[in-house]
Amino acid sequence: MSQSAPVRIGIIGAGGFMRTHMDSFAEIPEAKVVAFCRRNETLLNEAADTYGIEHRFTDYRDMLKMDGLDAVAIITPTGSHRQISLDAIAAGEHVLCEKPLALVASDAREMLDAAEAAGVVHATNFNQRGRTPVGRMKQHMDSGYIGQLFHANIWWGQTQAVEDKPEVASWRFKAEDGGGPVYELIHVFDMARLIGGEIKRVCALLTTSVPHRSFPDGEEVEVDVPDSGGYLLEWVNGGYAVVHTSFVSKGGDADGRTNPRIEISGSQGRLENDGITGIKGVSGVSGPLQDVDPGPEYPQPYRQFVDAILNGTPVRTSFYDGMKAAEIVDAAFLSSKEDRWVDLN
Repeated sequence: MSQSAPVRIGIIGAGGFMRTHMDSFAEIPEAKVVAFCRRNETLLNEAADTYGIEHRFTDYRDMLKMDGLDAVAIITPTGSHRQISLDAIAAGEHVLCEKPLALVASDAREMLDAAEAAGVVHATNFNQRGRTPVGRMKQHMDSGYIGQLFHANIWWGQTQAVEDKPEVASWRFKAEDGGGPVYELIHVFDMARLIGGEIKRVCALLTTSVPHRSFPDGEEVEVDVPDSGGYLLEWVNGGYAVVHTSFVSKGGDADGRTNPRIEISGSQGRLENDGITGIKGVSGVSGPLQDVDPGPEYPQPYRQFVDAILNGTPVRTSFYDGMKAAEIVDAAFLSSKEDRWVDLN
């Protein structure tokens, strides 16, 4: 399905994460955000006034009825993604959904099946493929830089003080909304799939180190999700990834965040990220790591989404990719609960 530019987009969940989406769509001339939805009318109007958005809704179902809407971007807590996506698909809208796509893989499968049946464009916002160097590292792998893939290490965390930031909502530490680093840092599982392909089996250890958290608005939360986890993923094609996510690590920048660390080793070489944009590596020889030309940019989901709507080009991070990452999450929870390896289909 294709159409003429601009693609008119409605933002469902115009809260703190909305700024990233607005900045990203602003870089795409063929896209135009035309509507905002947020349940809190005061905050909705503040956001809409800031960006000059005329169409404003406190119920996303009213937004889906408006004329002149082509697509929606869903930026709500994970527990609401399934129903909002299904309603948007039923209304004929193309859907870009924030990660994680759903709380469980079966919901993600339902969303994928609905989107495929309706013929709408669907994308999961795995934007870290392009924001971090991992997408470019994969391009070097495809050119033979490291030879046969042996293993990878992927680490990503946020500091224990992350809840001190006013824009960080308490739902990020509640199971019903998909909180905790297993869900919130699901990018690491997408990275593992990008690097080595599909996952054969998973072994995980999930822990909760800080069971009680206080937030700037005075809310007290009894944490019912893991706040850190270690994972061993075996690829179908051979090799493995050691993965670690954490909300209780120290250090980081002023926003309480740390950049992911990615290291990939193979028969002929090694690659690792150098901060958020750089790459270091060695290929074909033994010796210290050297700076590597990052190469061409990896297209972000926003760009892929708009191009797919206008030109029918494929989306690299579709609902399928969101579903496959959700399968890894399901397996990780089951593995930790039952203290065993879990096979994936």
